Amino acid sequence: MSISDGIFCLGVDHHATPLGVREVLASSSGDRWIPHLIEHGGAAEVVFLSTCNRVEIYGRSESRGPGIVSDVARSMPLELGNAWREARGVYLHEGIPCWRHLAEVATGLRSMVVGEGEILAQVRQAYAGSRNAGGTGRSMHALFQSGLRAARAARAVAGFGQGDASVGRLAAEALEEMGSGGESRPLLLLGSGLTARSFVSAYRTLSERPLWISSRSAERAGTMAAEFHADQVEWGNWPRSVADVSVVVSALAGGELPWSETSHGGPDILVDLGVPRTLTALQRSFPGATWVDLEELARRSEIKPESLQAIHRAEEVLRRHESIFAVGRAPSVEGSQVVEG
Repeated sequence: MSISDGIFCLGVDHHATPLGVREVLASSSGDRWIPHLIEHGGAAEVVFLSTCNRVEIYGRSESRGPGIVSDVARSMPLELGNAWREARGVYLHEGIPCWRHLAEVATGLRSMVVGEGEILAQVRQAYAGSRNAGGTGRSMHALFQSGLRAARAARAVAGFGQGDASVGRLAAEALEEMGSGGESRPLLLLGSGLTARSFVSAYRTLSERPLWISSRSAERAGTMAAEFHADQVEWGNWPRSVADVSVVVSALAGGELPWSETSHGGPDILVDLGVPRTLTALQRSFPGATWVDLEELARRSEIKPESLQAIHRAEEVLRRHESIFAVGRAPSVEGSQVVEG
């Protein structure tokens, strides 16, 4: 049996599925229901990938085509399974097209910002998380090791990663273009992960505005604050600090942040980079603030002409790696399809 037999990717992304739908599909943490999905016959192996732009399930199954979608949805908690069945823009890749899709995702060719600097680590972390949850075996190991190896080679040839192309940088540039309020009032950044780091790194080159950083991880927030000459706000105190800032940027995961504070001041701009979104409660409390989320950033993002040659170089590298992965593949009808809810 070829290593590509039975592998699949079921997912949605920013190209065809609204952010609100992606939020529902991402709202249940994958590591919690991976064993549940396997135990109930959804797939023999499972890796869950959730990023700013996509929610995807990679796996190995004895079923084919729409049968995979049915098995996966049936094996999930009822509400989540129904959301997958009804979602618009769901795609399914099987066999070698599954490998190709993963390699393109990890390379950054399918990102909102082509060649973004965060995606490779996110794919690697998704595989590691599933492995720790008992979701991976021989097929997922081979798929992700090969796909990540190809993506690293393609990114190197294309020059991706130089200049920190990322959602964080795009948000920083969009914020600067908006000319947000007075420079004397601080910007509050929530989060200390990859997206938060890319945002603050880019924003520091564009603005002298005072920066406040708060995160569930006090250690990481402290490290970032020291590195970028910002002030650290203890996680329990960030709601009270909102009254004193002009901009709040969230680069968090995990869904809506609780909000019960009352304030006479407050931000002029709210930037939410989370999936699910995290600042919707603040948006309700500050209806006059300008709202920027991933859909707004997507409208601002375009593939520039100078990126086209880099994309071509990356695709050539992936084709060579694909042929290596495909060696020994049993003759069969494998392909990609769109499954509409």
